[in-house]
Amino acid sequence: MVRKDVSIILVSYKTKDLTRNCIKSIVEKTKNISYDIFVVDNNSQDGTCEMLKEEFPFVKLIENSQNIGFGAANNLAIKESDAEYVFLLNTDTLLVNNAVKILHDFLENNRHVGVCGANLYDENMNHIHSYGVFLTLKRQMLKTFFMFRIFFPNEMKLMFDKGYNQQNELKSVDYITGADMMVRKSVLDEAGLFDERFFLYFEENELQYRIRKSGYDIFINPEAQIIHLHGKSPKENERKVYEYRKSQYLFLRLCYGNRKNIFWIKSLMLFNFGMNIFKYPKCIAGLFKYILNDRV
Repeated sequence: MVRKDVSIILVSYKTKDLTRNCIKSIVEKTKNISYDIFVVDNNSQDGTCEMLKEEFPFVKLIENSQNIGFGAANNLAIKESDAEYVFLLNTDTLLVNNAVKILHDFLENNRHVGVCGANLYDENMNHIHSYGVFLTLKRQMLKTFFMFRIFFPNEMKLMFDKGYNQQNELKSVDYITGADMMVRKSVLDEAGLFDERFFLYFEENELQYRIRKSGYDIFINPEAQIIHLHGKSPKENERKVYEYRKSQYLFLRLCYGNRKNIFWIKSLMLFNFGMNIFKYPKCIAGLFKYILNDRV
């Protein structure tokens, strides 16, 4: 069997119609490159799997018996893929142009780049968040203690960069949003796959932090264009707050949690979480328990 250039990987969870439209856009827009499509379904139970089998029999479907999270689901398909590149794509995206080919060719011609992504747009083709800067201990402190922000203008400029890339620049960035990431498989062999301790949020940040530590650059390529339909996946308010905050702590602990910093990371995050105790009491109580029981 001839090896594909790219494996396109979607993780679905109760996004049947979005998944259908995403795949249609892939088939319509992707030209002059060989690819296969994996869909990892996290036990949607909304007819997604049946729809895929009926309408897209060429899709390689992996059905999970439970929701194992974004990173773990992607890992399953990455391990199954034999392509040279993997393109991790959210189900709530639509390709505007031949983004798969554009990103693939960019990585082919720039071997020092390990990850690249497209410019993201809303339904009206307005620029939206496409990249970001890594959270650091200093930046988390500035988020928590706003009175010190005046003393760190350069940090604040970076922190409040919305990642819209309105200048349409080919630029090196800290990380690409998890909505669209093309990665060279050999880079993942070197840096590792997603850390499955992250259920949701920050998993792409932590992975790209390791990729950067391995010596690779990360780029936004504005020639590639993708629509990202933010907020169309089901909302689980309290659960999402818990997962976001837990992953925020986990990212800081894994990336910066040496013996010198771990006390400050735990103290800062406990203080930060405590500020929301009356808004999300059960959620914050769970976070306190998680951090206090975490053994480094």
